[in-house]
Amino acid sequence: MKRKVLVGLLAIVLLVGCAGLQAKWAALTPDEKARIVISDLQGQLDNAFTQGKAYVAAKPELQVKWKSNIIPAFDVANKALASVIVVGKTKPLTPEFVYAQAQVQVTNVLNLLIQLGAIK
Repeated sequence: MKRKVLVGLLAIVLLVGCAGLQAKWAALTPDEKARIVISDLQGQLDNAFTQGKAYVAAKPELQVKWKSNIIPAFDVANKALASVIVVGKTKPLTPEFVYAQAQVQVTNVLNLLIQLGAIK
């Protein structure tokens, strides 16, 4: 019985927290939302690079693929994000613009790392 009550209370707390986050997100301007998206994409790339580098260090036979395929894909994705940031210095951004300009490149990097076996 105590477990059911605890689970119920936890569920209520989580729902209230999610509603609070959703309200905060809705209150942001499109430019603020776009900057959060940029930060998230950069974080994804940083985490993917760290995981990939560690994986390849443990499997030296993958060094050639890492250097010839994956490092260049990271470069393309980072340049796409840098380009979006430059645009953001001259005009307000939208999340849709950020996704259109950089999401494909970030997804490409993640897909390459999945193919390599570095991430699942």
